[in-house]
Amino acid sequence: MLRKVIIGLFVTLIVLISVPIQAADFPTKEVQIIIPWAAGGATDLIFRALAATTGKYLGKAVVVVNRPGGGGAVGYTEGAQAKPDGYTLTSAVTPLTILPHQVTTAFTYKNFDAVINVVSDPSMFLVRADSQWKSLKEFLDYAKKNPDMITVGNSGAGGGVHLVALAFEKAAGVKFNHIPFSGGGPSITALLGGHIHAVSVSPPEGIEHVKAGKLRIIALFAEKRFELFPDVPTVKEQGINFVMGMWRGLIAPKGTSPDVIKKLHDAFKQGMDDPVFKKNAKDMAVNLSYLGPEAFGKLLAHDHEFFGKLVKEIKK
Repeated sequence: MLRKVIIGLFVTLIVLISVPIQAADFPTKEVQIIIPWAAGGATDLIFRALAATTGKYLGKAVVVVNRPGGGGAVGYTEGAQAKPDGYTLTSAVTPLTILPHQVTTAFTYKNFDAVINVVSDPSMFLVRADSQWKSLKEFLDYAKKNPDMITVGNSGAGGGVHLVALAFEKAAGVKFNHIPFSGGGPSITALLGGHIHAVSVSPPEGIEHVKAGKLRIIALFAEKRFELFPDVPTVKEQGINFVMGMWRGLIAPKGTSPDVIKKLHDAFKQGMDDPVFKKNAKDMAVNLSYLGPEAFGKLLAHDHEFFGKLVKEIKK
């Protein structure tokens, strides 16, 4: 009996001290970031750039893996079910707080622990440079006279930029034909190929093509103009009181050790502050917007409630 008690106490002791030891040694291998969309979209581009600068501060490589499908549901489900050891993170983007209000999902933001928010960007509509619509007024006038005729691509049904497009058509009093893709990258490709009329995105999606003169910003849903494109007015300046965008950060599976969360946060914050990443962010026209675990967690909770109400309003 005494031998069993001693063995039991020993096992309990091992369990109690194992978490701090693992946290102290973390990381011992590469850390991966799940992107719930296809390669080439805004989230993919941003976190590949951040992964490249964060590895040296974390001490191990940070790799990006794409898990597109279901408007983000495939990637978020995998991320939520991953082992909470800090080695699998997921890119937290606004659709995380939207999708559960639109379809039945195996996750909500409550299945994750917040690590860090990285950017917060306005959304926008892009058209081809040779589009028949040269201004927002022409674009909306046509839409009012021809309901459902303007095709607007998005990165997935029920996603953030899809909801932006739905909310904007309600604000502008028009009706678009919404075309879902597996990510922002494929939607941009479709626009460049002339398969759709416009696309709903947020930086850096399409920015390089705007710089190259292949695409044009027809509607900017921001409080102020882009520094890179000072001649492009916001829709608010043109009489439509509409501002909406996307935030992008990182989350870990629920139950991840607070010590591991802190190590991840600190390394990614250093990666954000790295001059190389800052230059990349500026070139991509993304707005860096840092939030730590507590503040980002509050944003997730707030937007889950906010978008739940908005989804109900749009469906009316």
